[in-house]
Amino acid sequence: MKKHIIFDLDGTLIDSMPIWQNIAKQYMQKYHLTAPPNLREIVKNQTLPETAAYFKKQFAISKQTDEIVTEIIAMVAQQYRHSVPLKPYAKQYLEKEKQNGSKMCILTASEPSYIFSALKRLDIVKYFSFIATCTEMGLTKNDAEAFSITMERLGGSKENTIIFEDALYAINTAKKENFYVIAVAEDTRLEDAPKIQNLADKYIHSYQELL
Repeated sequence: MKKHIIFDLDGTLIDSMPIWQNIAKQYMQKYHLTAPPNLREIVKNQTLPETAAYFKKQFAISKQTDEIVTEIIAMVAQQYRHSVPLKPYAKQYLEKEKQNGSKMCILTASEPSYIFSALKRLDIVKYFSFIATCTEMGLTKNDAEAFSITMERLGGSKENTIIFEDALYAINTAKKENFYVIAVAEDTRLEDAPKIQNLADKYIHSYQELL
């Protein structure tokens, strides 16, 4: 049976989570604001607009929320353009699945304005039928519809579709809809690892395990 594979991007295919883990603090440092000790915990599951709204309210920043989002994206984009690496053995796994005839796509909560520069630099665009973003769909990965719509667009069914994810909330959504989920270990999510291992159908520390 031909496989249809939906990949998350950040923390799953590319090793970009350290950027997101530190970007809120870097933004605050840029404006000489004092970060609360639990800042990372506050923003870790927020969307960019939610984080921007938090900054605006908590620190009385005079900028509009969308201006703050634009500034954060500009800071992130530079790192995507020049330095974000692939997860080890990810490209070899993508090549293997391409040779096997699998249909693959990306479903990401990140924005097209910065992800494509990384995908092109890393030379992996060619492996995917399309790249879907939550923003363009008007959904988040708390919405099961995001996975179902992506599956249908890829031409798959729940019987032949695999979802690769690293985030607990997204894995939880996919499993509630009875998708087969392979969880990718991510150092920035170690506190969630036991729950992720319990939920996912398979848990890998490296794509090398699938080669």
